[in-house]
Amino acid sequence: MVKLILDADASIKLSKISLIVVLSNAFEIILTKEVYEEQVVVGLKKGYSDAKRVETLVKSKKIGVKEVESVYDDSKLGKGEKSVIDFCLSVGVELVVSDDEAFLKVLDGLSIPYTPVAGTILMLVTHMRLTKEEGINYLCSLKDMVKDEHLFYIKSRLEGL
Repeated sequence: MVKLILDADASIKLSKISLIVVLSNAFEIILTKEVYEEQVVVGLKKGYSDAKRVETLVKSKKIGVKEVESVYDDSKLGKGEKSVIDFCLSVGVELVVSDDEAFLKVLDGLSIPYTPVAGTILMLVTHMRLTKEEGINYLCSLKDMVKDEHLFYIKSRLEGL
């Protein structure tokens, strides 16, 4: 099973449109302890529904929360992003999911593969977990949360299938 690790921003966006449920049924989803605390622990205190959704998936073992030893040091990154890199360098994953441009540049420099949040929709369609029409509908749900160029690129790829 393909192993994906999400940063907090990606987890929040995917939770808000309920795509994280589909994603967790199709792939192995991992959050680091720091990302979990950033999104879920803090989010639950503030009453955020996306935090509750992720907490439910963690409790049902659809999403794994992993603690990792610090091996990478970059003071420009937040704790969550740094822990994602630590996990990738220590344990390894197939793909990081993030929309954070500064973080993606660091991943690129470390040759760690990644996809933007919208890219997960294309993955689900190509793995036949969503129809093309469902994929386009989810993409429209992300409209106000992701970059237009990500939307246009993924939509053109979906339309080409």
